[in-house]
Amino acid sequence: MNQKICPTLVGLIFDEQSQRAINDINRITKTKKTGWFIIAIGQLALIFGGNTVKSQTTAAGLIDNNLLFKSSSNGVSQTGYNIYTTNWEYFFQSFSHLEHYAEGQISTIAGLQMIRSNISAKERQFWKAIHYGCKPQ
Repeated sequence: MNQKICPTLVGLIFDEQSQRAINDINRITKTKKTGWFIIAIGQLALIFGGNTVKSQTTAAGLIDNNLLFKSSSNGVSQTGYNIYTTNWEYFFQSFSHLEHYAEGQISTIAGLQMIRSNISAKERQFWKAIHYGCKPQ
């Protein structure tokens, strides 16, 4: 979407199909915001969850009782290691891909509304602006 300024349309009245399309766009926007939250919480759970998920059985025995091993595998060290090894590039790309997917869905809905034959000229102008990526002022 190019982020053009939306046109000012006075007296615009939506028919029932346009109202449903607007509701669908609102649901997509809400789902996108929820998705961002879920991605962030999931990433934090991967980083900090390593502290709580530890094996109860040990196969190494002598190595596990070693002071050096205990000091290098405590919760703080594990969390630091998780932060260091996290692929932050994929984490931030997931946000932009979610945004890109949502914009594509909104553009498709607006494009389908724009090509309907039984809508007013103002509705067509509105949907055309949304389809081509206008940004509300």
